[in-house]
Amino acid sequence: MTISKIGVLFLHGYTGGRFELEPTFQYLKKRYDFEYEFPQYPGHGTTLDLSLATGDDWYEEAEKAYFNLASRTDKIYVIGFSMGGVFASFIAQNFHVDKLVLIAPAFDHTKLSRLNRIKLSPAEVNDHLKLNLMSRVRPRLKNIPIRAMQEFIKIVDAKIGDLESIHCDTLIIHGKIDLLVPYPTSIEAQKRIPHSKLVLMEHTPHLIMFTEDKLLKLNILTERFLFLDVQLKHLVD
Repeated sequence: MTISKIGVLFLHGYTGGRFELEPTFQYLKKRYDFEYEFPQYPGHGTTLDLSLATGDDWYEEAEKAYFNLASRTDKIYVIGFSMGGVFASFIAQNFHVDKLVLIAPAFDHTKLSRLNRIKLSPAEVNDHLKLNLMSRVRPRLKNIPIRAMQEFIKIVDAKIGDLESIHCDTLIIHGKIDLLVPYPTSIEAQKRIPHSKLVLMEHTPHLIMFTEDKLLKLNILTERFLFLDVQLKHLVD
């Protein structure tokens, strides 16, 4: 199925890389033909080197990718995960975006003192433990200098902006056992973004790309939101 002059911008999260959204990218690319940009922020990727890059460097990479895509497409869809969700929302506030998908957007990064807000049940705590996500992220933690964490906090605070000024259709997806960005953050964001809807996914952590069944649900939700109108047009034609 060919989609003429539609571009999709994929924006990954803090300390992550393309691998975070690669499964969603592959899922969509096998079904549709679209232009895309898939930047990786300085210092990020499978091997981290966050000693020099700043938060401004990370955001500028995302914005540059947006303009590259805008120069060759008529419609732009933006998909942002975690910190990439904050970047995506800021781009939508300031430039033309047709549809926006925010996956666990990091509008309010978790402090340990706030974990009680999540109020996980014993079953949900057990769900999170069984996923054993720490084994995936622990090797990366030693490569994160304090300065880089300060840069993260600074750039997120700077790019939250005015969510009320986002006027494109927006889908927010958030897991209910997310220990990094509590899902009430997305409940509040959905109230502020005018044309938005929120899907809360049960038994779903922040690192959704490592959970096969939940990842499939996320991919289907994203596909239907972005491309359902294209599918219907194709059927009519």
